[in-house]
Amino acid sequence: MQIRPASNSQLKLWRKLQQTKYRKKEGLFLAEGERCVDQIVENGFIEIGSIILEKGYMPGFEYEANAYEVESSDFKSLSDTDSPQGILAVCKIPEETSLEQLKDGSGVILALDGVQDPGNVGTVVRTAAWFGAVGLLIGHGTADLFHPKVVRSTAGATGSLPYLKGDLSESLEQFETSGWTVYLMDGGESSIDIQKVNPAERSIIVVGNEGNGISPGLFADHRTAVSIPGDHTAVESLNAGIATGIGLYEFSKSPLRGETA
Repeated sequence: MQIRPASNSQLKLWRKLQQTKYRKKEGLFLAEGERCVDQIVENGFIEIGSIILEKGYMPGFEYEANAYEVESSDFKSLSDTDSPQGILAVCKIPEETSLEQLKDGSGVILALDGVQDPGNVGTVVRTAAWFGAVGLLIGHGTADLFHPKVVRSTAGATGSLPYLKGDLSESLEQFETSGWTVYLMDGGESSIDIQKVNPAERSIIVVGNEGNGISPGLFADHRTAVSIPGDHTAVESLNAGIATGIGLYEFSKSPLRGETA
């Protein structure tokens, strides 16, 4: 396949995609690294517009998108890492799903309440895809799903799950009217050991902010707060990505019977 030199106008656009406002405006994002780009190509969930290659770099996989070669200095200006891997993909941001589509399904939905660290958000997306979550609810204050570090941390899982952004308080209430049960990952004394919970057929797991936890307004008597047992004298709390992994694992190994112990 022919590899062409990139134009100055292309370089200017690609550099802007490091900023959230331009990703939203253009409907595009950057995926970086051979493993990440290869997985996106293989999955086929995301439409790739262009492949950007650092001069002299050849990927070890096949692709159908147009390829452009740039000088090392230009590639570094596009990269979000200290040690660029020589390949980027310019991808189309997938459209959000609708609340109705998610409500009509069943399984486990993961809701992120102000999870700010891009690395954590990427790990959460990757973990949710691994355990077969059926969707993502992205609350206010959560890092952009298409931030370069989020995309890199998903290791190619970007776009594999339907997602919906918005006010979690409103969204959760609407899901509950359709028979969904909300579980809040919380380390408080009144929380139930997650190992003792039999998840409902339609379950939503809420993961909170790294420092402050879940917003107080999301707690309600009809919702179940669940905790992960551990030595709280050694560490105050678990990393959001780790907590999500444990929570999804516990839910995945339990039969969905619609009961709470």
